[in-house]
Amino acid sequence: MRIVSLNIGKKIEQPWRSGTQTAIHKTAIQDKVWIGENGLEGDEQADLKNHGGKDKAVLVLPCNAYQRFEISHPYGFLGENLSISDVDEAEICLGDRLQIGSVLLEVSQPRSPCWKLDAQATQDSKWQAGEFLKVYSDSGRVGFYCRVLGQGWLQEKQSVRWLTRNEEQEKKYPKICIKDLFLAKQHSSDKASKKILKEAIKHPALSEAWRLNIQKNLDKKV
Repeated sequence: MRIVSLNIGKKIEQPWRSGTQTAIHKTAIQDKVWIGENGLEGDEQADLKNHGGKDKAVLVLPCNAYQRFEISHPYGFLGENLSISDVDEAEICLGDRLQIGSVLLEVSQPRSPCWKLDAQATQDSKWQAGEFLKVYSDSGRVGFYCRVLGQGWLQEKQSVRWLTRNEEQEKKYPKICIKDLFLAKQHSSDKASKKILKEAIKHPALSEAWRLNIQKNLDKKV
């Protein structure tokens, strides 16, 4: 695994819904960038309620998403901070860690794609309004957020060491891949999905926002 592209973005005004501030369109950076507990230095978020913060400090997307969803733009177009090779949401799990030099990241939740991502993708002529968001979400391959456990410098082409769970963690916490967790939340009324969600809220790596939202949904369906 390696960082194929390291991306940051500034808030800009888009004409969407009569004017919307967003920082979804990230640009690749070749220089070293410092990553602290709140994310990459110089990266901005327009919607601080749904983006950013310690639990969602950095958005990671497997770079094969651009081929899967036929996006012809450079990495960063889909809003990710790290475009990474040789990783898949059906394999990487909640609580897994990524070691990149001195930087240590912990997987905290799947991405929650919103209408802004759909508006961004429709700039590619293949997609009509609403289509991309549905296909992207239905795939479960939405990327994932990480918190920063170890700060340091990041740079394009750095190797990424994927630290999967050890034997002690296997016994103590459920193993839930990002794809399954996202789809379970999308289909929370299913019996199998409820089981996954009940296991997920026990995991200490799960972001607080997702924990509260999942618990709220489960309480409604009791």
